[in-house]
Amino acid sequence: MSRFTNYFSKHVRERFTKEIELIEINRAKGDFIFTYKVLPFINLRVISKYTASVTIDNLEIDLPCEFKDDIITVRLSETYFKNRPDNFTIQLFSFGQPMRIKTRKNKNRTQYIVNEKLYNIKVKKDVHISKRYMSLDFKNENVEVNDVILQKDGIMIKLERDVDEETSLFLSYPHKFIELPTKLINKNTLKVTGLENLTYGVSTFYLAQKENVYTMNGYLEEKKELFTDFYAYTIDTMPALMLNVKEHIVKLRALYVSEITNNIVTLKIKPEQEILLEHPSISIYNSKLDTTKKIALSDDLQAEIPIEDLIDGFTNKKINFINSNIIYQIDIRSAYIEDEMLGRFRNENEYLTTHFYRRKDNYLGFRVSRPRIKRRITDIKNFKLQGFIKGRNSFHEVENVIIFEDRHSQEMVVNTIDDKFNYEIDAQEIINIMSRDKTIIDLYIGIRNKEGKIVARAKLPYKNSNYKKDNFYDLKIIKQKDRDVYLLITTTPFNNLKIETFVVPKSVDTNVERDRNIWLLGERIDTAQENGYQLFKYLQDQPVEAYYVIDEESKDYKKIMHEENVLVFGSKKHHEISLKAGVLLCTHDFENILPYKPSKEFFNYNETYKVFLQHGVLGRKPAEYHKKYYDDPFDIFIVSSDSEKYDVVVNTMGYEEDEVKVTGLARFDRLPMNHKGKDILLMPTWRDWINTDERFLNSEYYYRYKNLLENERLHDILEKYNVNINFYPHYRAQPFFNKELINTSEHIRFITLGEKSVQELLIDHALLITDYSSVSFDFTMMNKPVVYYHFDEDRFFNRGILRPVNETFLGDIAETEELLVSYIEASIKNNFETNVDDISEIIKYRDHNNCERIYEAVISEKNKL
Repeated sequence: MSRFTNYFSKHVRERFTKEIELIEINRAKGDFIFTYKVLPFINLRVISKYTASVTIDNLEIDLPCEFKDDIITVRLSETYFKNRPDNFTIQLFSFGQPMRIKTRKNKNRTQYIVNEKLYNIKVKKDVHISKRYMSLDFKNENVEVNDVILQKDGIMIKLERDVDEETSLFLSYPHKFIELPTKLINKNTLKVTGLENLTYGVSTFYLAQKENVYTMNGYLEEKKELFTDFYAYTIDTMPALMLNVKEHIVKLRALYVSEITNNIVTLKIKPEQEILLEHPSISIYNSKLDTTKKIALSDDLQAEIPIEDLIDGFTNKKINFINSNIIYQIDIRSAYIEDEMLGRFRNENEYLTTHFYRRKDNYLGFRVSRPRIKRRITDIKNFKLQGFIKGRNSFHEVENVIIFEDRHSQEMVVNTIDDKFNYEIDAQEIINIMSRDKTIIDLYIGIRNKEGKIVARAKLPYKNSNYKKDNFYDLKIIKQKDRDVYLLITTTPFNNLKIETFVVPKSVDTNVERDRNIWLLGERIDTAQENGYQLFKYLQDQPVEAYYVIDEESKDYKKIMHEENVLVFGSKKHHEISLKAGVLLCTHDFENILPYKPSKEFFNYNETYKVFLQHGVLGRKPAEYHKKYYDDPFDIFIVSSDSEKYDVVVNTMGYEEDEVKVTGLARFDRLPMNHKGKDILLMPTWRDWINTDERFLNSEYYYRYKNLLENERLHDILEKYNVNINFYPHYRAQPFFNKELINTSEHIRFITLGEKSVQELLIDHALLITDYSSVSFDFTMMNKPVVYYHFDEDRFFNRGILRPVNETFLGDIAETEELLVSYIEASIKNNFETNVDDISEIIKYRDHNNCERIYEAVISEKNKL
């Protein structure tokens, strides 16, 4: 956008922005054809020029691109799939400038089989094509189906060929490819269970035997049909074995909605066709809470619905019609609608927006939304916050408040404010709620009723935020008798305000010079298990004065408290050493090892030499250690390979080549190279989109690992070879994974948090099963095999992946449960020998000299200063 457009309002400026939409994907004559539409905008150029390219393995290649009448056509030849690349990126340019692409949701097929591999097409700024189910080969061969029996408890499929326990079945939809729960009935028959969990729509069956996947075909004399309470199922073999799942639908001629009277809404429906009624009712389904409430319908199909049932949980609802215990979706696209609901309902102190509506699928729904609080801080000066709040008129008998809440204790200070305010923060009030010397106070705008209850609150954004991890916008120092309390106004990565605090005892001399021979190390404030602690142990034999800092409340502190030069976080000794230390080394941000705010404004912090030891190997999920996030960034960034250095830290995170040192991680020095063990460690990582117990129990994550633990073939294998699986779930999942809740084998054991350190677990086991956890690098370093379970790769890496999957996931990758069990058995049979020879892409040095290299790098670089 040119400077010329800056003279216009934001609304007008948006009309100058070119938007391009991917409207169609076709496959014809050996090409993929991508059709884009240029959406209407104010064009300042007389002509338009578009070009396109595809990037494969860092190689950019021009693609044929045509433009006519606002339609852009780009062709991608299938010859580019010849070598089965993992990823493609198709980028569109206008006069050399990259265009941002959007897409029509669910309009285009996004799954394609090319050169025996399954590829998924996703639009995220550009068009991304990525390989799915990497270990599977999709053969151009059919498996003959002799018969299909469709029953309420599953689908029985009788086959021409023999099958076994390793055989699995899949369904292919236009937008996804899913594994089906499958049981072996006999050598020619498989049974699919869990029909109620299948997605409605048309899908195609595939059969997998180990790494080979086949289409399924045959001849059925007639279609197989099944009618259940929720769906109608149809199976046909034209052109292949296919399943069509349809919802039961009732189409309405008319819909009547009354106003809310005495907290009751009257809903009346008139179907297009006559229905033989048998105990009719309306159901209100809350998908987020997975709850359903039923309301009886009268003979003329009228229901009296309590408004509390509709607004429960303040979530949108799906409204269904139930008759004879059959659940119908209510199609209202052709209905005459008479709606007297005003759309505004007072619930206690809030005015909710409420109304029935037509969902995107044309079915009847109910929408409820709580009032939003518009708020913003526009200026910060002299510890005063200037800003505004809007939205109080959407509440009843309330007042505006500003809230200060300690992040650790949740203790609060709450004060009233006007719609427009210039609020001076009371420093003593903040000090009074500090749960510890160094803490974080989050700021909120809230709405409080007459009884003093906070009925709504929202975080407080700052208009002029310039987020850095080591900066601040305002500072107040409160000098007390025995200490100075520092209060700093900062922002979160999402530009919301917070106050950071720290305390300096009067007994500590702050007027000291930095000593480059004093080194302060640590990890997270409460751990002594990995790179920081291992390097600290090494440095005790070197001519430097090294100290390790840790919270005295942590479990790890009890293990190392008697060692020399171990500091308690926040102690007087810690303060003194932190002010003298000329070299800082940490696996995470220096907040974890300093009792004060890491900022060049304090105590000659800018004179320290800063070494980022890292927690693991980068290359999978994005990490927030980019150079742009610091005013005073790391002087040395430790990595384990040349690929990690250049592909990630230099090219992506913005560090200079000489600032990144390929040394290996300090904790690698503790890893034995010839200690095999005999058992298997199962250690999955967490999913950050699972944030409630209900969501966890309904998640694919829980379903997949519960099924694996209960897999009978796996039980037989463990029994046969007398091998155990030790399952170490994430701490948030531990309450749900135990012997009492999981029907599993005596050869599967559950390890509780804190029972052993992670490194001890890795050393003691012969095979690691994980999904995306970086602990796999340690296992690979020890020359031991890793099997990866990738059933949700697309969602896990939704924010992007820093390096291709094949570069950092070294070992077998299983996308299905049965394939995973087969890989486990194969590894046991192979005496747990690794099938990975070259690990240089992730770990350059396979030795025990990592600490030495880190030490030499720091000594060499700091001596140059």
